[in-house]
Amino acid sequence: MSESMPRPVETPAEPKPWDPFQLMDRMDEEAFRKELEGVATTDLVYVVRESGQEVVGLSKSGVDECCMALVSQGQVIREEDLQYEVIGDGEDREALFKVKAARFAVSPSGQDVRLDQVIGVKRQPLYYEPVQLALEARVPSKKYRGKTYRELLNNAEGRDYLTWMAENFNEPAIRDFVRQILAGEEVVGQRGRQLNPHWYEHGAMKAARNARLRLIPGNVRAQIIAAARQSGQARVIEPQGTASAQPERVAARGVAERSEAVGRPGPYSPTDKQVAFYQRLADSPVFTEDERNRALDWLATKATRQTIKDQIDWLKRQVETRKPRRVGESAA
Repeated sequence: MSESMPRPVETPAEPKPWDPFQLMDRMDEEAFRKELEGVATTDLVYVVRESGQEVVGLSKSGVDECCMALVSQGQVIREEDLQYEVIGDGEDREALFKVKAARFAVSPSGQDVRLDQVIGVKRQPLYYEPVQLALEARVPSKKYRGKTYRELLNNAEGRDYLTWMAENFNEPAIRDFVRQILAGEEVVGQRGRQLNPHWYEHGAMKAARNARLRLIPGNVRAQIIAAARQSGQARVIEPQGTASAQPERVAARGVAERSEAVGRPGPYSPTDKQVAFYQRLADSPVFTEDERNRALDWLATKATRQTIKDQIDWLKRQVETRKPRRVGESAA
């Protein structure tokens, strides 16, 4: 009698480096899927926290909100052209999308003038990346959406469903994995790449989002971001993957503490030049003491190399358009 060969143990793939912008992109895909199902999302802003720093970005819904804010100022952004091509072979195929968008000034009588034009691009894979199969992974099932393999193992109805999967599921890797966990084995496998049925919608919407975002002035972006964070429409993502949509409160701090916080090292911290320029703008007499304190608190606790650009644009606009107040003059 021949001996049975031991089953080779699959080693899980090394985790990819933490990339907040790819994370935001995946969250937008989740929002797109909900929209296709008729479920609107309320997350206008994504806030990814890492090493004491924050990376803040507008979601697709946030970009829509910015465009609506521009309409109230007599400007409209129009998507004028969409092109794409598919490159690569097999499961490595991806689509390259390009959207042309333009911004117009529209008069009350309906006449419009083209102000500027840009293109937005997006590279969209046709297949999802391979995912790890483990007891804590989610089961690919509409009936048990959001449930993990471990949760199904813990009740009779769930085990019945897993038994059905072990015999009938259309992916051999999942069938093998389910058979092993039903036998009580602690195993880790890998699910192969799966075709994204909505790759065209995702790629087109992302490219359009990117084009429109380039046409939105920095002060409008800063206003929508600030309003979303105050109203609880910001989705906060911690490094371990926990999320929250609660508005944040920032306590006032002394100037010395603020300066120390701004100097914290980090991959996304503002440059010294950005900080110095921001502080010079905040010291302008056009701002009240309360506004100045809030601006410096934001700089100390939330500023990143990317988000400070929008805040600087907004401060510059206030300095250019407001009139300096005389000593003792009310802000009212």
